[in-house]
Amino acid sequence: MKGQKLIVTEKNRKEWIGLLGSADPMDLEAAKKELIKGMDITHVVKPETGMIMVQAKADGSNGRFNLGEVTVSRCVLEVKKKYMGTSWVMGSDLRHAELAALFDGMLQDPVTHDKLAATLIKQLRIKQTAKNERLAQDAADTRVEFFTLKRGE
Repeated sequence: MKGQKLIVTEKNRKEWIGLLGSADPMDLEAAKKELIKGMDITHVVKPETGMIMVQAKADGSNGRFNLGEVTVSRCVLEVKKKYMGTSWVMGSDLRHAELAALFDGMLQDPVTHDKLAATLIKQLRIKQTAKNERLAQDAADTRVEFFTLKRGE
């Protein structure tokens, strides 16, 4: 990426943060072993677990209501003393939160962005697409179609 400046948009960062947050932590561990050697990393917010309130809408027309609390883990890392990697991961896996924050920071760096986008993010996107297709098929398998017969004829 010589001579070009990486432009991180809200849209592409939102995508990779979502993929990293829902990824299998083992995939992130494997990618870390391959890519990170001697990287300057500082914890801004060490991995920690807490709770957030989840809101929902009943049918789209009513106002939101508090559905319940969910456990999340978060982490903020400074990568190369320049890029802030952040993550919020559902559950209490502190290592997953740390790895997601690390890769978020690395994806903001033009030096490591292209390699990560072509390997890790592409792999995570494929896995997420397959997972979404399985869930859609499972939902379609439970679909019930009703029909009525007109009486009196």
